[in-house]
Order: sequence, then structure tokens, then C-alpha cells
Amino acid sequence: MATLGWEEGGGGWRWRRRLFAWEEDSVRECVNLLNNIILQVNSQDNWCWLLDPIHGYSVSGTYRFLTSFEDQDVVATNTDVWHKLVPTKVSLFAWRLLKDRIPTRSNLARRHVIQASDTLCVGGCGLIETAEHLVLGCELFWKVWYLLYHWIGISYVLPDSVTDHYFQFTHLVGMPRASYFYLKVIWLACVWAIWKERNNCLFKNTVIDPYNIVEKVKLDSFLWLSSNSVSLAFGFHDWWRHPLLCIGAA
Repeated sequence: MATLGWEEGGGGWRWRRRLFAWEEDSVRECVNLLNNIILQVNSQDNWCWLLDPIHGYSVSGTYRFLTSFEDQDVVATNTDVWHKLVPTKVSLFAWRLLKDRIPTRSNLARRHVIQASDTLCVGGCGLIETAEHLVLGCELFWKVWYLLYHWIGISYVLPDSVTDHYFQFTHLVGMPRASYFYLKVIWLACVWAIWKERNNCLFKNTVIDPYNIVEKVKLDSFLWLSSNSVSLAFGFHDWWRHPLLCIGAA
């Protein structure tokens, strides 16, 4: 790509089809990232495995990391959704979500509040609305996580369980422990925004827009972090553009 030219409009950016608008934004962002990259002929390119930067990646080392936590500690961490800067109603909702006690359509049908034929997801995907499906499985709300991870600037693989996802997101491998404080706020803001958007769609017939949900997550998480007279070293513009830098993980 460097030989063909990876500057904007260069030969390294030729596609077989016309790009969508969101793809063009991604390409533009990638071009900006590559502007400051200078390839050196005598330097070898390599990946760095943060868990073991000396010996590198190994399956056994990864397995030891994933199984090194005590079961009780993991369970305690997975249910520890209480955060001093987050509204109590949000933490309470998250606790109920992890316990599968929120009024999803599948839960309401199981309690005979609605008919079994009314359990389809509000996102219009045609599948049953369970807690896991609503937060992680629905195509519309799955895109929220895609955009959120893209905003933070990290790669991801979504697990099937909401509890596993909460633990994975708030304890990202390679992130400093100080960042867990911020990641928990972001996760809580995201599930809360998804639930509110779901209710607005159900009761107010609004259209679900993943981009708007992510913008709400950015704003709510910043407002919660800056509440209670907490002194932040960054403003909303910095938070909106460089979240990793703001949480000390860049």
C-alpha cells in the first residue's frame, strides 16, 4: 500500500465497489492514522503480546491467564455494578440485567403478562427478545457495541453472555487497572442507553439509531464522570475524540 500510495486518493485505496458512507469515514480515519507512519527498510514489523512481551503469545500462557481467577472473585466482580458516580437507578438496572430480571418480552411471557406470540425483539430481527439477545444479539444493538469499541479504539469479540461481556469489557486485557474505573462507567452508560432506546421504540414508536445511542453513551459517561465535583483533566471534546488517552490507556 505504501508503494501504491496510501495518502488520500492514492492507489492503495482502490475498491471493487463503491463504498458506503460509514466505510468512507473509516477509510478517511485510516488515512489520517497512516499520515505519520514512515516505513523503514531495515526495521522488522512485529506484533507485541502485552501479557508476555518478552516471550510473546502462547496458547498455554493465554489459558493460564484466563483460568487464573478464582471463581468466587469472578462472580463477585461480575455482579459488582455499583459505581459511586453512576445514578443508582442505572446500577440497579445493570444488576437486574445480569440477573436476567429486567422486563424483556421473553420474561414477561414467562410470567404470563403478555402472550407467547408477542415475544419478538423490538429491533425487528424476528428473534425472541431475551436479555442476551437484546444487549448482544440484536443486529441493531450489536452495531452499538461495534461503534463503541471503534470509538474507544480496541478490538473485540462479543461473548454470548451479558455477564461475561461485562467482565470482559471492564477488565480489558492490556489496559491499566486505573482504566477499569472508566470502562465500568462506559459499559453502564451503554446498556442503560440501549434499554431506554428499546423502550422509546416500544412505547413511543421511535426509530432505533445506533449512532444516536453511541453519542448518548459518550455524553452520559462524561457527565457521570464529571459529577460529584470530580476534577477531570480533560473536557468533553477530548473525551469524544480521544477516550483512551483520557483514561490513561494510550
